[in-house]
Amino acid sequence: MPVYREKNKKKWTKDGRSYYFRCYYTDMYGNRKQKESKLYKLSSEAKEAEREFLNSIEKKDITDNNISFEDVYNEWLLIKKRVIKCTTFYRLKKCLNKQVLSFFKKYKLHTIKMDTINKWYSYLESTNTSEEYQNSLIGSFKEILTYAKDNYEFDPKIISKVQKKRISREIKTIREAEWNFWTNEEFDTFIKCVDNSLYYTIFNFLYYTGLRIGEMIALTWKDINLEKKELYIRNNFTDKIEDKVYDIVDPKSKNSIRIVDLDDYTYELLTEHYIKEKNIYNFSKEMFVFGNVKYIAPTTFRRKLNKYIDISKVKRITPHGFRHSHASLLIHLGCDSREVAKRLGDTVQVIESTYYHMFPEKEKHTITVLNNFKKRGK
Repeated sequence: MPVYREKNKKKWTKDGRSYYFRCYYTDMYGNRKQKESKLYKLSSEAKEAEREFLNSIEKKDITDNNISFEDVYNEWLLIKKRVIKCTTFYRLKKCLNKQVLSFFKKYKLHTIKMDTINKWYSYLESTNTSEEYQNSLIGSFKEILTYAKDNYEFDPKIISKVQKKRISREIKTIREAEWNFWTNEEFDTFIKCVDNSLYYTIFNFLYYTGLRIGEMIALTWKDINLEKKELYIRNNFTDKIEDKVYDIVDPKSKNSIRIVDLDDYTYELLTEHYIKEKNIYNFSKEMFVFGNVKYIAPTTFRRKLNKYIDISKVKRITPHGFRHSHASLLIHLGCDSREVAKRLGDTVQVIESTYYHMFPEKEKHTITVLNNFKKRGK
């Protein structure tokens, strides 16, 4: 590549530096870019600097010390998008844009030091979000900085100091379980106030099957075998996706693909509902079980749930609380954790760590057995 001399002498430095090199290179994404150097005193110095630059490109991609955090973040997002589910990516991007990008957007990557990160920690504290949520953000932030280290020589010493909060597993579990489920008595109080036949069926269906909301919405009549009293869970609904109103995606995990048996009462409700739906013009088993040609929107479901909670005056739960309620009911009735895990599409470890502590009377079962044993011996 040729070396040039600055024609405008006013741009020469005071010590006479006037030579520079200009060359083209291809960056790590295959984009063709131009590099123009600073000024050198001798043309030979400019040529040597050009050789060193091109050699560095051959060894590794150019490090841009002026790159912004936002540019690195967007590069990392593109890679992340290819390796995670579309629904996960949607939630991840939404959270990170709000809590990470909004804070670090004004910074150049290499100006971010521990004092900046400590200020971000304080900002997270002020959001009054859960420690689990904050830790998930910290984990993703550390991932972004690790990407910056690999591609832009970000200081690894700083990365090593980025740590999540230590959270007691027991405290985390109890927090969720203290409020987000209904006992059978609470559900009975709630369901007696539901005067809409469709939602009467839906609420009962969720309470006695434990399906996730997305699994329930995605159900079509071809996923139900009324003769065998079985549900086939193989799809999940999401409206948390870019460029689409909604999508039917794979279930949350491998365990989520399962067969769920129907109890007699839920079977009767579904059969009655099916008879009504069959009378719809151009009925097809491809139709949604709840909503037929149009799915039940999650926002609509939440609105209906809150409406009847207000009427019945029971404890407020989230839509996911139906799943917690079903698991809790099964454990309360003495079902084996393996059976519960299989029915819910979870692991035994998740079931036991999440739900068993919800019934203090079960923890006293051992003492009761010992006391009875001693009484028999008297």
